[in-house]
Formats: sequence, structure tokens, C-alpha cells
Amino acid sequence: MSDVLSRAGPSWLTYQQVAERLGLRSASAAAARARRAKWPRRIKNDTLEAEVCVPAELLAAGPQKPRQRRPPDDAHKLLETVAATVAPLQALIETLSVELKVARGANDVLREQLAAAQAEAAELKGKSAANEAALEREAVDRRDLQQQVDLVRRERQAAQERVAQAQANLLDQQRRLLATEDLVTRLKHELNEMQRAKERRRWWQWR
Repeated sequence: MSDVLSRAGPSWLTYQQVAERLGLRSASAAAARARRAKWPRRIKNDTLEAEVCVPAELLAAGPQKPRQRRPPDDAHKLLETVAATVAPLQALIETLSVELKVARGANDVLREQLAAAQAEAAELKGKSAANEAALEREAVDRRDLQQQVDLVRRERQAAQERVAQAQANLLDQQRRLLATEDLVTRLKHELNEMQRAKERRRWWQWR
């Protein structure tokens, strides 16, 4: 059986699953071992749970023999629960921070596109005004000038449409950016609250 598991390759497991497969006492113990061994980590899209890639030889070896330990008290269990809860939140904050950075970069690109479109619209507006003035002065070439004016007007209309589209894209990106910033702020607040509760519990435990 162990040979089959060893040939199967590494497996992606949650911290709780790692604890069960390797005979560890808790999910936080599994998380600590994963950090020491530097196992690759990822976040599941459906449940937002953290998973680590466990080498096949460890799974094939089976659970470790349990060591005789004094059963932890309620405060210790609470600290383990908080640590297991904080781990995926920290990973989620890191992921959202990267997405926020990417969104800000995209926002800067949209601003540049909007500025370029506005400059193009202003230039075409100047051309349209110049051609219309020339049309009034030159009655002989009215037909040719009118065609030029119509062409510039169409180009101007197209430029204005691009400006409107760029503005709409910018507003949509800004809304997404604000929503992401709000989510990161809320998660950081929740993380701080959990850490403060953890410190208070630890203080009362050693008092």
C-alpha cells in the first residue's frame, strides 16, 4: 500500500487533512510543519481554505506514533483554533493585495488612455473648427471642404465615443478598486481583532 502511495506523487491537502493523515495533534501543528518543510501552498477557490502539497513518501509512511502529552486546556485549544483561522485569512489578504496592485496598475493605464483620447478629441475639434471656417471663406471649394468637414466630424464623433468608453471603463475600474480596498481593510480589521483576542487570552492564561 505504501509503495502505491509513493508512486502516486504528492497530494494537495488542507491542514486538517494533513493532521489526520500524518497523525499530528491539530491543524495548527500541521501548518507549522508545512512552514518548516516549506511545502508549496495554495488557496482553494471554492472554500478559500489553504492547502499544502504533501510529499508522497510522508503519506506512504502513515501517521506518526503519538507522543504522550498532557491534554491541552481550553485556552490552548482556543489559541490553536485562532491560529488555524488566521492562516487562510493571511493568505487571502496576500492574494487580495496582489490583485489590488494589479487593479491600480490597470487604473493608471486607463487614465493614460483617457488622457490620450481627450487630447485626440481636442485636436480633431480644432481641425473641425478650422475646416468650418475655411468653408465659410471659400465658397468655390464648398463641396470638397464639406466632405473634409464630414470626415473630421465622423472622426471626432468616434473619438468622443472612445472618450466615453474610456471614462466608463475608468469608473468601473475605480468601483472595483474601492470594493477590493474595502474588503482588504475589513479583513485586516478582522485579523487584528483575532490577534488582539489571542493576546488577551494568552495574558489571562499566564496570569
